Amino acid sequence: MKPSRRDSLKYLAAASASASLIGGGPLLAAEVAPDLVKVTGVDPAANVRKAVELMGGISRFVSKGDKVVIKPNMGFGNAPEKATTTEPRVVRQMAELALSAGAKRVMVIDYPCWRADIVLEVCGVKQACADLDDTFVLTITDRDFYREVSIPDGAVLSSQEVAVDVLEADVLFNLPCAKSHSSARVTFGMKNWMGAVYARKPWHTFFDLHKAIADLASFIKPDLTLLDATRALLTGGPGGPGKIAQLDTVIAGIDPVAVDTLALGLGAFGGGSGYGVDDVRYIRLAEARGVGTTAIDTLKLVTATT
Repeated sequence: MKPSRRDSLKYLAAASASASLIGGGPLLAAEVAPDLVKVTGVDPAANVRKAVELMGGISRFVSKGDKVVIKPNMGFGNAPEKATTTEPRVVRQMAELALSAGAKRVMVIDYPCWRADIVLEVCGVKQACADLDDTFVLTITDRDFYREVSIPDGAVLSSQEVAVDVLEADVLFNLPCAKSHSSARVTFGMKNWMGAVYARKPWHTFFDLHKAIADLASFIKPDLTLLDATRALLTGGPGGPGKIAQLDTVIAGIDPVAVDTLALGLGAFGGGSGYGVDDVRYIRLAEARGVGTTAIDTLKLVTATT
C-alpha cells in the first residue's frame, strides 16, 4: 500500500533528525515547525503567507510538478462579507504559494449547496484566481467527478463517492471557513469535506451526521488545514444570515482535530457562551478514530500578527 502523504512527512522528519545526530545536513522544516499556528492581521493574504511560513514554508508541502487540490467552502451564493464561504484572498494566496513552489496544476473545487453558477459568480473565488496560470476553479456537481471508495472501519459509512481530484491529488489543502451549523453545531475543517462527496442527503436523513463526518475525516487526510476566520459566522450557519464577527484570523495545522478544537475558541458559535469540544460530537468521534487530538494544550502553538 502506498504510504499516505502524512506518513511520508513523518518519515522524512525522522530521517532528518537521525541525520542531524550523525553530523548530517540541517533539519527539515517539519522538524521545527509548530503543531498549530494562529495568525491575525487585516490582510487575509498576508495572514496566509505568515501561517504557511511558520508551518515550515510551502516547500514543506509542495514540490515541483505536483498536482495540488484546494478545497475551500464555496457552498453558498453569498458575497464574502456574508461569511458563508472562504475569503477569496485566502484561496488565491494559497494557490499562488503552491504555484511558486512549482505546482504543475492547482484545482480549486467544491460541490456547492446552492446553484453552481450563482455560487461561482457571487462568492468571489473564481474571480480572485482568474489571472493565475494553471489554476482552475470548478464546482464538481456531476457524478463523473467522483469515484466510490471504501471507508475502512466506518461507523456509518462503509463506502462513499469521493471527488476524484481529492483522491488523486499529490497535495491536498483544506481551506474551510469558520461558521456555525444548524445540524453539526459548527462547520470548520473536518465538516468541509462534505463538499467532496457526491451524495450528501443521506448524511442528514439516514446517518448520524457526526459519525459520518468522523468517518470521512478518517479517510481524507489533508496535508494542511488552513481555516479562514477573516470573518466568522457565529449564528445562522451554514447559509446565513446571522451574527458575523470580524476576526481577521487564520489557523493552520497538520492535525485536523486540533485545528477544529482551536477554532472553537474563536467566538461564541451558536450564540450564548458558544461551544466546547464536548458539544461537537464529531470532533470527539474523530479523535477516537485516531484522526488527531483535542489536547491542544499539549501541542506547540505559535501565534503571530501581520
